[in-house]
Formats: sequence, C-alpha cells, structure tokens
Amino acid sequence: MRRRQIARLSLASALGLASGLASSGWAQSGAGAISPAASSSDTGSPERLRDDLRALVQQARDRVFPALVNISVITVNFMGGKETKGGSVGSGTIISPEGYVITNYHVVESGRRFRVTLADRQEVGATLVGEDPLTDLAILKLNLDELTDSKSLPVATWGDSDALMVGDYVMAMGSPFALSRSVTLGIVSNTERVFTAGAGDEMDEMEFNPGQRTGLFTRWIQHDAAINPGNSGGPLVNMQGQIIGINTLGGTNMGFASPSSLARPVAEALVQHGTVPRSYVGVALKSIKRSDFTRGAILNSVVEDGPAWKAGLRPGDLILTMDGTDATARFTEQIPALARMIAEKPIGSNLAITFERAGKESTATIVTEKLLADRGDEAALRGWGFSVLQITEQMAKDRKLESTKGAMVTGVRSSGPADTAEPQINPGDVLIAINGTKIESLKDLVEQYTKIMSVDPAPETVLIEFDRRGKNNVTVIKPRPDKKEDPPRELPKAWIAVATQPVLKELAAQLASQLGHADAQGFRVTRIYPGTNAAGSDLKTGDVIVALNGEKLSPRTLQDAGLFNRRVRQLTSEGNATLSVLRGSEKLDVKVPLERTRIGPEEALRDQNKDFDISVRELTFFDRDDMRIDDDAKGVLVENTERAGWAGLAGVFPGDLLQKVGDAEITDIPSWRKAMTDIAKRQPEKVTFVVLRGTRTFFLFAEPDWKPQTEAQAKEAEGEKK
Repeated sequence: MRRRQIARLSLASALGLASGLASSGWAQSGAGAISPAASSSDTGSPERLRDDLRALVQQARDRVFPALVNISVITVNFMGGKETKGGSVGSGTIISPEGYVITNYHVVESGRRFRVTLADRQEVGATLVGEDPLTDLAILKLNLDELTDSKSLPVATWGDSDALMVGDYVMAMGSPFALSRSVTLGIVSNTERVFTAGAGDEMDEMEFNPGQRTGLFTRWIQHDAAINPGNSGGPLVNMQGQIIGINTLGGTNMGFASPSSLARPVAEALVQHGTVPRSYVGVALKSIKRSDFTRGAILNSVVEDGPAWKAGLRPGDLILTMDGTDATARFTEQIPALARMIAEKPIGSNLAITFERAGKESTATIVTEKLLADRGDEAALRGWGFSVLQITEQMAKDRKLESTKGAMVTGVRSSGPADTAEPQINPGDVLIAINGTKIESLKDLVEQYTKIMSVDPAPETVLIEFDRRGKNNVTVIKPRPDKKEDPPRELPKAWIAVATQPVLKELAAQLASQLGHADAQGFRVTRIYPGTNAAGSDLKTGDVIVALNGEKLSPRTLQDAGLFNRRVRQLTSEGNATLSVLRGSEKLDVKVPLERTRIGPEEALRDQNKDFDISVRELTFFDRDDMRIDDDAKGVLVENTERAGWAGLAGVFPGDLLQKVGDAEITDIPSWRKAMTDIAKRQPEKVTFVVLRGTRTFFLFAEPDWKPQTEAQAKEAEGEKK
C-alpha cells in the first residue's frame, strides 16, 4: 500500500506540487524543466491552477511525444478464396534505444510492409519482431540505418499501471484518422474493466476473426481521453510522462487501454523470443458471483484429454487454491488475473491445485503444456480458386482432427476452378494430396501449386484428395491460367470524324427559334477531330446535322445518341457523304470525305497483371484527343490500380500513360506483356515505372512481393530484404 501511495500522482497532489514550486519562485517549463516563476501571492486562484495544470500536461507530453510514431501498414488478407491487399494505420511508441516500437496486434495484423513516421517527420521502414494476438500487442523494430542520427533516438519510459486510481488524469497520444500527432486529456473511470456476456458473470471471449481469440488476460484501463481510429497502439500516459497503458479500443466517449503491467512483460517477451511463451492447462474459469459458493473459482469447462483433465479435474469443480495462492474469484473482473497466473507458469512445470467436488476437498497436480497458436499461416492459390490455412495443434484439437497434416481451405472463389469442380471444394475441407503427392503442411501445398502452375501450358486437370468431416474425397479441378484472350475487333467501316450531341425535341425547339428554322432536330457537332478528313471539310463545330445523304435524322431519346454513327457505318468507307446542316440562319449541304473507323476504348487490347495489381489498355485515337496526348507519345494507358497493390503503392494512378518499365520501352500491349513476363521471371526487388501524367513525367518505384508464398515466407523474405 505504501508503494502504491508513493507511485501515484493524483491531480490534486500534482497541482499542490506545482503550486508549491510556483510559490517558492520556481515553475515547470513546457519542456519539463524547472525554471524561475513570476511571483504571485494568489497561488490558489483559478488562473494559477489552470497554468499549473497546463505546465503538468506539457511536461508529461514532452516526455513521450518525441517517441510517438505513426505506423502505416500494407496488409494482405484472404477472403472469398482470394488474396486482397489493403492498408491500415495506427500509432506506436519507441520504448528502447535499439528502435523497438510497441503497438497493437490489430494494427500490424496481416502486415507485409511497415513504414513508420517519427516525430521529426523522418519516414523509415520497420520489421515485425513479434505479435501477441491474445493481448492485442505487437513489437516493430525501426530500420536504424535509415535514420539520419540513430544515436539520439527518443525513448519513452514505462510507468506503473497498478498505481492508477479512478479519477486520475491521463493523456491519450496518437495519430487519429492518420493525421498528425495529437494528445487528449481525460480521467480514469475504471482500472479493471472486463467485457462480459450473458448474465454478466462470464467473460465475453472476443475474436479478431474466426478462431483467433484476444483479451484473455486483460483487465482494461477505461478512460475518457478521446481516442479515434488511428489512435490504436498509441500510449496512455500518466501525469509524470510515463506509459501506463496501450490504447486499444474506443468509442462513445470511452477508451480502453491494455495496462502497462501486462504490456511491458509482453513487450519484453516479444523482443526476446518473437512470441510470448505461455502455459496451458485446458480450463475455463467462472466467478462465483451468482453461485452459493463463498470462495474459489468454478471450473466452467475442461478440455477433454487436456492437462487439467489428465490431472482428474472436471467441469463444475471448485478451484480453491493454485500453488498455495487463494483462487477466489467473486467477480468476473478477477478471472483474467487467475488466467495470467496459469499462463505465466513455466511450460512443463507443476501446478498444485486444491479443489472441492460435492463438498469434499481434494488436491491435484497439473503438468502444464505450451499454449499453442490459435491460427496458422494462410495463402491464396489463385489459379485454383481457393485460400488455405496451416493447421495448428490448437486447430486440430478444437476441430478434433487426427493430426495437423494437410492444409485447411478457408475460402473458395465464386465460379473459380474449386467452386465449379464436381464435387466442389468447400471451406473447412482439409487437403491431403495433390496428384497423388501427400501434403504434410501448407508449405508442401504451395510448393506443389508452384510446380504444377509453372508448366506452360498449365495442365488441364489436377487431382485433389481431401478430407471432409472424416470422409476421404477426391475431385478434379481445371486450373485457369491468368492469361486472357484479347477481345474481338469490329471490321473497319465508314466514319465521319466528329463528336455529336443529339438535339432532342425540347432543345430543337429552342434552337429553331434562335436559328430561324422550323425544325432543328438532329445532331449538333461538338468536336471535329483534328488531322481527319472531316477537319479538312467545310463542316464547323456547332453545326446541327439534320440529314445524311438526304435522309432525315430525328433522334427522339438519348438512346438514339448513336443513330448518326450507325447511319454513317452503313455507307462504304470511300467517297463522300453529304450532310445537311443548320448553321446560324442558313441551311447548307456540306460534303465530307468518308474514312475508316478508328479503334475505340471498348475494343482496345487490355491486360491485367495480378503481381502488381494493375490493369492497362492500348492507347486509342480517342484517348489521345480526350487527354491531349501528342501523336508521338507511346505507351499503354493505366485503367486501374489496387490502392495497396505494388503499382498503386509506387504511385501509379488510373489515367497515367505508362511508357517504360525497368529498361523496357512500352509502346503497346505486346511490349507491355513482354516486359512484365521478363520481370516475373527475374523477380527483382525494385521495379521502376516511368509514366506521363498530364504534361509531367514521373519516375515511380515499386517493391514487389512475389507469389505464391505463405505468410511466414513473405515475412521472412521481408526480413531478409531489410
């Protein structure tokens, strides 16, 4: 109790300290130093209290703010049997001179690339050291060789969350909505918040995604310092400028932070081991809140054949002590502490239990086992149309599988090869052999996929053996290579090189009154394409074409917008066409030499590159005119890029004219395909794109992540690059 009182600095005591300093002729500067203060006889005035509080906030802020960072993450997720790139942002804090940064697991979850922006706006890469989903915490390490001065790296210090009391002032720091660093002030409203389910006497088991639990060991610090999306992973700071929590959840004027008493040892374990070694006994505990018991904790469930089961414990037993320590949990808030007590035992050690069953007290000794990961690595096999997951020992136990051999299907792409197979492959199926080759792990499956799909042409069928709810099945899928057939092109026909606007009945009436004609219904010329036969004729922009070769043109609805061109295409592409036009008060016949149609965007050759998540098409006559691109400019037009794909991350945008990839000049779709095929074979770490955007040329640099590979392989490759 004495230690708790000394460590705690409440607002009242802090203000008293500040006022005392001020009255003695000293005050705290914004940088946290002590400096002479202006004399004042009114040390208890509202103005002085306000100034003292501001000084405390500034001092605490300046001890942590320099170590506050913004984290940008490129993610890869697997949904519907497809791999999808995305992005997330969050906050973090530098906690060591070696460049270790603590943040939330959900900030870096499924991350492939990490960029960290420091307080001085330096942006550097980072690598993932370790992640702990069960506490929603993770550690990154800055690439110190990218810093201008790594020796003066700012570092924040840990505080004691156990010293917090309801009503203490705290500050939440971070980058809300990915904006610049911010700080908000609030008070602690609960120091041991848990989330409950049902009648309120059981912990609500939270999940990031199916099968991945979190929050098992956490009693949250609840506070009202404002936090928003982007604040995740940022520090909760006490008035001494120490980290006493990691902000994780927020909303409706409440924030929740993992206490430093939990976060600090987790961070240390992640730095040392890359994971958090924990013991497991296979039980779920429940408080005695609604029972007739006066002591102990109820065994709510016991995993069959788990360590506790083997020691003779059964559901309904009342745990009285663990290793001689009282295990009473009168309220749900006391359950996480008991769970941590078990988890923090050395793996393989003995846990002495005193328990009560049917009124009789007994003892048991549980030999703890390693707490296993909930989920394994995941990968997408896009040519086969499904995504797969490595089977962990925990998954095998939960699903009562005979072993961890094989790979589990997590998603199937609609209308893909796996979906159209007979029988179909479904989520939950365990793949155990490909073309007769046994699959022991996800890595084996990816290797078989790569081997099969690298053959050109790809095989027509692949035999897959899989297990579905204990039944052995086989099916045949038909792989689909990524190559697409070019669209058919229409035969050249007659064309008059103008763009037109249909003049419908109401507009025709208005134009007729202005032009002095009884009827102005037809097609108004909006543009005459330069360098064409029409440009050399007497046709003018603004002319209203009312007849073609004496045949009247009368569009009735906007659906008739293509009527003029359809009529022209019925002519031969040689010779002239006579257009009857209204020009001012005159009605004229204009002869226009016909020419062959030009290829439009609809007929343009296209290509999609899934490695870089970019779609391009050939540059057409109409693109050049619409975008004012010179006739001598060559390249392919970017139609679409995935924001978090490798081309999108490099800064390639839709509408760019892509003119060069690496050393290869891009003049058309064939040259683009050749260049990208060569890059796929070489798999360089960086690829340069040269694009024309408006009147400016940009050199953009992509860092591709070559597929297929598992999550672990991808992370390992990233580590090697760094």
